[in-house]
Amino acid sequence: MAAVFQEVTLGWGGEEYSITPTMRLLNKIEQDISLSQLAHRMYQGDVPMSHLASVIAIFLQSAGAKATDEEVYQELMTGDPEAVQEMAGAIMMAVFPQPKKSAAPSTAKAAPAKRSKAKS
Repeated sequence: MAAVFQEVTLGWGGEEYSITPTMRLLNKIEQDISLSQLAHRMYQGDVPMSHLASVIAIFLQSAGAKATDEEVYQELMTGDPEAVQEMAGAIMMAVFPQPKKSAAPSTAKAAPAKRSKAKS
């Protein structure tokens, strides 16, 4: 069986950590933070940085990194804004699985094409 979630690679403390989200990891995060609400606020340009820091810290910790929420928050607030945006985007892509084209029903295949035409 293929993995449901996409692997994401995050850099921390000079190391790179590859993390593939699991339901256990997502449930741990969602005990405190709604991922869908976080994604919605990110889309609106209203990112709650403390929530994002906690999500990133949990991801890093799940891969064995020694990263606290506070350390990640400090890095987000003082680091390169473009790198922060890329990291946030990578996390969101990893936690929301994309349907596989071969596994999607024919009606679902047609929907993206309609959206693509509407954007043009």
